[in-house]
Amino acid sequence: MEFEFTQGDPITEQEALAEAEKMGLHAVAYDTEHTEDTEVHWHEFNVNIWLISGEANFATPDGTVYEAKPGCRLTAPAGWLHQELVSSTHRLVVGTNIPAAEWTQPINKPAITALPA
Repeated sequence: MEFEFTQGDPITEQEALAEAEKMGLHAVAYDTEHTEDTEVHWHEFNVNIWLISGEANFATPDGTVYEAKPGCRLTAPAGWLHQELVSSTHRLVVGTNIPAAEWTQPINKPAITALPA
């Protein structure tokens, strides 16, 4: 799986949760905001994210900035390097291949640490 960012038509939370379930993902919906840029990091899980409302910005290590609006979808493999940028409150549906209760802490793994073997 490679990183993919697409802009689609706005989607409701219920539609995104249903889509995640059809994909066999463990999904959760929540509001978040970033008052400062995060460090470049990665996660231990594959992820599908649907932006339900608000706007969000993130960047890849090569300096590419992505501006997400309702209907945007992000699909990324475990280990994908990125950073969240300052963004006002927005609502997401996040679907992962690992249940949230099994994520190790911290969720954001520093870019300098290697993926587990």
